Amino acid sequence: MTPPSFTPTPTAAKRRPRIAFWVTFLALFLAIGGWSIVNPAMASPDEPAHAVKAAATVRGEFTADESEYNAGRGTFEVPELFAQVWNLTCYAFHPETTPNCSPGISGDLSAPSESASHVARYNPVYYTIIGLPSLLPIGAETLTLMRLASALLNAFLIALLVRTIFELRRPFWPLIGVVAATTPMAIYIASSMTPQGPEIFGAMLTLVVLLAMTREPDEGLISRRMWRLVIGAAFFVLARGLSPAYLAFIVVIAVLVSPRWSTVWDVIRNRRIWPQLGLCIAASVGAVVYTLASGSLALGIVLPEPGLTATQVVTRMLRNTDYYFEQLIGVFGWGDTHLPIWTQMLIVCLVGLVIIVGLAMGTWRERAAVAVVGVATLIVPIAVQLLSYKESGLVWQGKYVMPIALAAPILAGFFAERGPMTMGVAKRVAPFVVGIAGAGQVIAFAVNTHRYVNGANGPWTALIEGAWLPPINMWLALTVEILVWVGLTVAVALATRLPDGGESFEPGVPALVDARYPDGSGLRTGADEGEHATPADEDVAPASAEQGVHSADPLPASSDSVR
Repeated sequence: MTPPSFTPTPTAAKRRPRIAFWVTFLALFLAIGGWSIVNPAMASPDEPAHAVKAAATVRGEFTADESEYNAGRGTFEVPELFAQVWNLTCYAFHPETTPNCSPGISGDLSAPSESASHVARYNPVYYTIIGLPSLLPIGAETLTLMRLASALLNAFLIALLVRTIFELRRPFWPLIGVVAATTPMAIYIASSMTPQGPEIFGAMLTLVVLLAMTREPDEGLISRRMWRLVIGAAFFVLARGLSPAYLAFIVVIAVLVSPRWSTVWDVIRNRRIWPQLGLCIAASVGAVVYTLASGSLALGIVLPEPGLTATQVVTRMLRNTDYYFEQLIGVFGWGDTHLPIWTQMLIVCLVGLVIIVGLAMGTWRERAAVAVVGVATLIVPIAVQLLSYKESGLVWQGKYVMPIALAAPILAGFFAERGPMTMGVAKRVAPFVVGIAGAGQVIAFAVNTHRYVNGANGPWTALIEGAWLPPINMWLALTVEILVWVGLTVAVALATRLPDGGESFEPGVPALVDARYPDGSGLRTGADEGEHATPADEDVAPASAEQGVHSADPLPASSDSVR
């Protein structure tokens, strides 16, 4: 007996993007926040420096006393808590050592004190946000609250990204691409005090919005898409010194893969988006000016090698490619906690699946774009180190190039959406991909927690003598992580049963096409925005319905305009 089919109402389909936003935001905040709470204090590389910088920035200290240090490293006056954070890293680089070696936090934690930071010149925007919890009564929990502020910001960026995808007529291959790009390393970074979180997810949001605007131009969605672009580009470009260059790369790639370059020009000429476009340009120019004026590219901590040559730099970095690649997937702690090789292979297979399908369905220009991203992921680190190795030595980490590298599966996901076959496959594959990716995330969480509780090579079935325990029950935390990813898998499975925008479409064609302009030059706005329909609009409506053209889910401009 065939079970009855699920036929949702058009209203249910319209609400899908909004529901996707809230489900993603709450679920990802729980998942990322779990890492933030379970990890011991200062478990992320350079987290003490970021904590000191945040506490100083939110108190109005934007420059440090660098008289005793290298350029880029200096002393701030901060509460005593932030002077003690440097004492909490005794387990760093020692995977068998648990955080019980730490002397702990004591004394008057609110008393003024001095503490150093080697990110003293970094852009203050991110630090102002995560530093806000430090203005509350100071305690040991302050550090966790600052992490959670960062987790909240990153979950918000991810939720905006997912909502943008679910506003597409055919969202599931792009969603698969984003899921593949969100590696355990990305989630781990999102849970820590570091501007790399909003840099990574701001880059992903920026790319997704640009691809949505050029591949499915929609006058009814253009305003909210542009506000999301402002948010994504701002957090992206204001994160670190290299971010403006990364943003320029992402924009160029998005333009080059536009199915119709005339669409890009049409978007730029649209006066409705000029204010938001101006804000994006202002943020980018401001980031470049700040970087040049402050000298934020200066490395506060350097490891110079006097005899190092340019040839040796290139050779050693090429030899380290496998380790840099591993860092894109998942190397936790201070580079001392690694995922099992079979888990890494699982994640690589997911990314490879998306890229292979995207290359198969893409045009030669689109295939070239994916190749350019791959080459840039390899070449950019070498180029950056060649510019600074004499002063800094080899300090590059693979995670530094994630804003570029993670663009490859996202691009491939958008390219894979062509043709009725791939759409049908996407609906079947999407829940499976989310489930497998979720399993990888849970395994990463368990491996990371085990490293701190019993040490990297400690037993899995019993606590060692002197085991470290996180501030919340670790089994409860693991259960929450499992439930989050199972819930997201179920949510995606349910979403695949909702109607979409049709079995096939041509990228670059406006989503709302007026039948009076079959070439796509006329975008319907009035009737689709809820205004009074003219007789001509009424004549067009039935034809549009027969053609499978969907209607956007307009929201009031004054509320929820960016969600």
